Amino acid sequence: MSSVAGMVGAQELRPQVDAPAGNDATVAFSDQTTNGTAVTVDSVNTSDGGFVVIHDDSLLDGEVTGSVIGVSEYLEPGEHENVTVTLFDDVPGATFDRTELTGNETLIAMPHRDTNANGTYDFVATDGSEDGPYVANGSAVTDAANVTVEASETTGESFVVDDLTAPEVVERGDALDVTATVENPNDEADTQTVEYRFDGNVSAREEVSLDAGESTDFTTTVNTSEIDSDAYIHGVYTREDGQPARVLIVDEIVSFGVTDLTAPESVTAGENVTVNATVSNPNEFAHEQPVQFRFDGDLVETRTVDLDGENSTTVQFEIPTDGTPAGTYIHSVFSNDFGQDAIITIEAPDDESGDTDDGDADDGDADDGEDADEGEDADDGEGADDGEDADDGEGDDSDAGDDSGEDESDDDADGGEDADDGDSGEDESDDDADGDDDADDDDSGEDESDDGEDGGADDGEGADDGDAEDGGSGEDGEADNDDADDDSGDDESDEAQPETPEDG
Repeated sequence: MSSVAGMVGAQELRPQVDAPAGNDATVAFSDQTTNGTAVTVDSVNTSDGGFVVIHDDSLLDGEVTGSVIGVSEYLEPGEHENVTVTLFDDVPGATFDRTELTGNETLIAMPHRDTNANGTYDFVATDGSEDGPYVANGSAVTDAANVTVEASETTGESFVVDDLTAPEVVERGDALDVTATVENPNDEADTQTVEYRFDGNVSAREEVSLDAGESTDFTTTVNTSEIDSDAYIHGVYTREDGQPARVLIVDEIVSFGVTDLTAPESVTAGENVTVNATVSNPNEFAHEQPVQFRFDGDLVETRTVDLDGENSTTVQFEIPTDGTPAGTYIHSVFSNDFGQDAIITIEAPDDESGDTDDGDADDGDADDGEDADEGEDADDGEGADDGEDADDGEGDDSDAGDDSGEDESDDDADGGEDADDGDSGEDESDDDADGDDDADDDDSGEDESDDGEDGGADDGEGADDGDAEDGGSGEDGEADNDDADDDSGDDESDEAQPETPEDG
């Protein structure tokens, strides 16, 4: 005997009286294998008579009465060997939610007294106040054992039928196909008879051989062309087991109808399309039929719809459009013989067209920016030189009678540099037009008097100089030649020079 000292202390139980000296209770409980419904205690000594009780391991957690799962018959005082204790049965005051051990467990054997001397174990029913355990050295006398559960062999049991599959309604003349699973529950191979019965009569019989625990499909087919339209009971049966079902034989099964198809006319690619349709069963009996949804001719989803006779329901399909190119498509909802179509337009997402517009705007802005830059360049830098020469030519053409005003404008264009030269009015004009060093020559009155003859030449040289800088000789030359006939007037419009009379 091995005592589980401290496992169940006296403080967990009602105070008990130790057995008389020299006649203490003992118990021996060895590890063993069981089928889960009973265990055997090797030996127990109940010095004053009593019981041997089996606790499960919840006793270790303090469950004193709730851990009791079996108790022996009353034991007379003395030594007893190989005492069998039935589990989960006939424990006064205890109720159980199982009938056997379902796995390996550690169980505890404990001798109990018959304190009220009635031959009945009352410890659980009295919440521990009667028939408490034998105690030694302040602890209950116990012994623990590891119990291995081994299922007992099963032999001679009937094959089991499961998962009968057959249509509930068959059109007269069509085949009635039946399938069922047949299993051998025994621990050894066996051969048994399996039958199919239709309307109480055996229409198919087969000898089925199966290994231990093996299963197989039993199938058969019934020709309904000679069977009257009506409801019948049929099924698959073994020696002691079976599965029945009901089948309705009818003259005709009409296809479900499809109406009221609704869906948006257009969506943006990437959005889900919700399609609704009404599916109706025109038959007088309940039936199930497939309903399809097709998009652009391709099958997207098939759904089985089960309807009572002459009933209808709304069927909804949710279709994603991710990756669907923009365009117009036909989509449909079909039953066996009927259906409805609709047209839907898939539009490109807005951000795609927005990106294109932004790109054009950027290109346009770039062009505008370039034009603006070119315009600015025309006003300053190299463009300024070109513009001044062009203005001088045009001004000479249109304002021949008033070159002085033009010269002043030229001075402004040149930044006032020519104004500081000690040139005459005509030379200042030439400086502005030619932009060269000819204006630095000693412009005496003689030079001015030669304006009538040499003005064209000087102007031409200025034009050449202009040509060297900006390629505008044509315009500058013409302007200077036109002014040659009226240089005196130009000179007078400049400052009052002493050379003017000589020119006259």
